[in-house]
Amino acid sequence: MAEHGGDPELLTMEQIAERAHVSVGAIYKRFQGKSSLLPLVLERVHAQQLEKLRGFLAEPRWREAGLGERVQALLQVFAESQAARQRLIRALLVGHWQSPDPGPQEARAAEVMGAMHEWLSERADEIRHPDPRLALSLGLFTTLQTIQTAVMLGRVPPALGLERFVDEQARMFRAYLGLAPGG
Repeated sequence: MAEHGGDPELLTMEQIAERAHVSVGAIYKRFQGKSSLLPLVLERVHAQQLEKLRGFLAEPRWREAGLGERVQALLQVFAESQAARQRLIRALLVGHWQSPDPGPQEARAAEVMGAMHEWLSERADEIRHPDPRLALSLGLFTTLQTIQTAVMLGRVPPALGLERFVDEQARMFRAYLGLAPGG
């Protein structure tokens, strides 16, 4: 499937059928075309991401970790996930915007965001922003969107590289929350 270069418009049903080890006819019996297939793929990817995320968040090492450490780790794992699946996610985002009913996909995305927010909220007492809940919600959303956009569009500043870019995003998020530097 690399022949399409990550562009969903160049991805053919033949390539999808080959990758799924089924005939093209079998796909067309169930789907009208790529536009009806991509939302289902997106749903599956979201489900997998949520499962992985929940496993990551449940690791025993996080019980004693402070909010700053959690922010750093969460942003790093998110960036690595986005980079590893860059082409797929880009194609799925296009599929999402073309979907006649984006509701289920948006609900799953909200579930992923909610799990991250809840995990970080376990350390909300460390937040020094005047409105801790707002700061956590807005900071998380803004930081994740910035990382996703930079990775998806290939806009990570080359002078920084992904790891340092994520470190700086984490530094901004921690500062917005009012955490001590390195905290």
